[in-house]
Amino acid sequence: MTELQNQGELKRTLSVPLLIGMGLAYLAPTVVFNYYGIWTVETGGMYPLALLITTLLMTITAYSYTRMVKAYPQAGSAYVYVNKSVQPHLGFMTGWVMMLDYLLLPMICFVLIGIYVNEYFPVIPVWVLVVGCAVIAAIFNIIGAKTASMVDTLIIIAQLCFTAVTIILCIVYVCGGGGTGSLFDAKAFFNPDTFSAGSLFEASAILCVSFVGFDAVTTMAEETKDPEKAMTPAVMGVCIGAGIMFFITAYCLQVAWPEGMNLIEDPDTGIYEFYPAIGYGWMADVFFIVDEFASMVCAMAALASVSRLLLGMGRDNILPKKVFGQVSKKWNTPVINILIVSAIGCTGIFYADNLLGAAELISFGCIIGFIMVNLSVIMHYYVKENNRQGLKNKIMYLILPALGMAVLIFAFVFVGTPAKILGCIWTAVGLVYLLIKTKGFKELPPEMTFDE
Repeated sequence: MTELQNQGELKRTLSVPLLIGMGLAYLAPTVVFNYYGIWTVETGGMYPLALLITTLLMTITAYSYTRMVKAYPQAGSAYVYVNKSVQPHLGFMTGWVMMLDYLLLPMICFVLIGIYVNEYFPVIPVWVLVVGCAVIAAIFNIIGAKTASMVDTLIIIAQLCFTAVTIILCIVYVCGGGGTGSLFDAKAFFNPDTFSAGSLFEASAILCVSFVGFDAVTTMAEETKDPEKAMTPAVMGVCIGAGIMFFITAYCLQVAWPEGMNLIEDPDTGIYEFYPAIGYGWMADVFFIVDEFASMVCAMAALASVSRLLLGMGRDNILPKKVFGQVSKKWNTPVINILIVSAIGCTGIFYADNLLGAAELISFGCIIGFIMVNLSVIMHYYVKENNRQGLKNKIMYLILPALGMAVLIFAFVFVGTPAKILGCIWTAVGLVYLLIKTKGFKELPPEMTFDE
């Protein structure tokens, strides 16, 4: 990351409510519906339990983020924390591994759009839709078009309203004798007949990605009023708030259609089977409009973000400057970077029938980053600052982050093999690159620029 004194100090204008809003926007409230079919089937109807496990897991990690952003209130997030607290070379590798998430996020959005639009218009192949979305996103980013904050706000409101309406309809349906016939059904949370620890932790490993909104909040530390006080409630608010919302939504879906785990025909688009099953088929059409619009805006925003990340790395000579560090004189945008990321997004055509496989690819870097942030807390507070006196310090700076690491490592075991292979290849490339750049680790690694 380029030092503040070289860039000028950013204006501190963000408050806790604004930070929470931004975090919720980043994680996208309707993501709980995108994974409904997949994890309802895979977990034997215990999607709500999988989300609860993920929430507890992420709450520990979110707390670690609040400790580290207090120590280093600057943009850069996990990369900065590991770089400053653990070791610069490990910090570089953490940033490198997490960059894989940035590169693949637009692809996930394109796949979601492709699969869902194809569900409505089967005549259009998924691969055509994926490539078409990538081209559209690239064009808008190249000409410099930006999504207005008003549009972002309207999309967030639309998603929250849709979620609220779904919950209400589920309650009305169940109270009218549908589904389980009762709003309180233990099997909607835990069903011993279908319980599988492996499936639940596999789900949690993938669902971790759905909570990255709190991570995004920490990158805005330099633009936050009194970040030492604001970051903790903002980060925890996003994580816990999202977890509660996701859990309630998934629970209501389960009590409304308990047979879904056996009747869903296509898990990738299971939510479109849910609404007709409870007598509200029109809601599937509403979801289609809200979710597709949100996914496209998310894809364009992600494409803009990662192309600027690559631009900063190119200008800092972390990546070849002649390729990644250039801005088009005509469009005044990093055209080459936009085209590269868009091309990567087109690889979504290989996941036309495997949304889960595409989602798993992002989980690799996400979980590794979270593990390293927990380690940073231990190294910074417990080791370097010697905050070991008293039970409170031991719990805050050793036990909690160590527990977070342990559970994340356990969840990582259940990440799919293709994701691990891709992640390991990416990591190996970064390690070789770092080895060359630092002349065999004899020099400090180049610093990454994560500023927007």
